[in-house]
Amino acid sequence: MIDLNRRVYVYFNLHKKVWSVRQGGKVVAHTKHIMLKDARFLVGQAGRKKVLREKKKNVHAGVSGYVVERVPNIPDFCTSVLYNPYKNETFINYSNEKPMLWAPHVVMECRNGKSYVEAVFNHHKDVLKSY
Repeated sequence: MIDLNRRVYVYFNLHKKVWSVRQGGKVVAHTKHIMLKDARFLVGQAGRKKVLREKKKNVHAGVSGYVVERVPNIPDFCTSVLYNPYKNETFINYSNEKPMLWAPHVVMECRNGKSYVEAVFNHHKDVLKSY
């Protein structure tokens, strides 16, 4: 059971091809769709270095936030967010390849064994704070 008043950490499960949701150090859910508010894009640099050294994926990156049932209906700006440990040290904005550190809301989905993350901004000024 997810406590909506506490942060979760969500990462793509490489074996199950879904999102794993961790809270309080334990995996509490697996899902193909989740939405978060006050999202932080996190990358463990030691884990990334291990991926680069061993050329084998491991869990070292994910999104932290509070689970919500919906995001704003008419956002000012949405962008896809990507992370590739072989190309970037952080998550990046797909459209301009700038680092993404934060977003007011994110929508995370899994389709056909792939992960998709969309950052949702309420105001254009928030976009500048995300870098």
